Amino acid sequence: MPAGRAYGIFAGNVPFQPGDFFLEASQDNITALAGGGQVNATQINTQTARITTVATQGDSIALPPSQAGLEVLIINHGNNAMQVFGYGTDQIDDNTSSVGVQQMANSFVLYSCAATGNWYSEGLATGFQRGSSLQTFSSAVIAANITNTQAAGTPVAAMLVNTTASAAASVTLPVSAPGLEITVHNISAFTVNVFPNAGGTTTEKINALANNAAIALPTNTSTVFTCTTAGQWYTVPRVPS
Repeated sequence: MPAGRAYGIFAGNVPFQPGDFFLEASQDNITALAGGGQVNATQINTQTARITTVATQGDSIALPPSQAGLEVLIINHGNNAMQVFGYGTDQIDDNTSSVGVQQMANSFVLYSCAATGNWYSEGLATGFQRGSSLQTFSSAVIAANITNTQAAGTPVAAMLVNTTASAAASVTLPVSAPGLEITVHNISAFTVNVFPNAGGTTTEKINALANNAAIALPTNTSTVFTCTTAGQWYTVPRVPS
């Protein structure tokens, strides 16, 4: 039986032998759809796919139609984060099909389907550094909103965030979830208020502050927001520094 027999099927009832490997359909040098969006997103039709061109953040691809037991491996080797959509009404991580999920640059993500209509991801917010043995995390630079309220705060949608501001302004954390950890750096010359997200339990808190109250990050300070219980964030250090 030659090495790499085929697709995990025991041909002729002969069990796998040393030197046998799974062979999966693959495609390389894929370009994500310029301008993004679900409509006309570059369609993935192989088990393993490497996207090498993501010209602008948000350029998009679409997974194949979901099917129970199906797994798809997606490599983003482009220079920007891309948006990944399900096919038709298929959802990814319970996000609306028209929204999809963002897969960071230089990352490898496994998308798995247990029931038709729903994909779930592994590795979505982590990636690799080219040419090293180091892991990376999703990151972004965002402008805080000078409206300076919880509702208007610029959404924090990455694990590592630098905030800029032209005046006192605000950002708003994602909905809390046990195990979630977000680092926020204020690199502006103004105080940035970081609010919890009322869209979670409706009364989320940071440290011992009042429900839905912000914690202030003075200029050139940082803190890590950690969650072990839904609805409650704690910061490390407790006072931003």
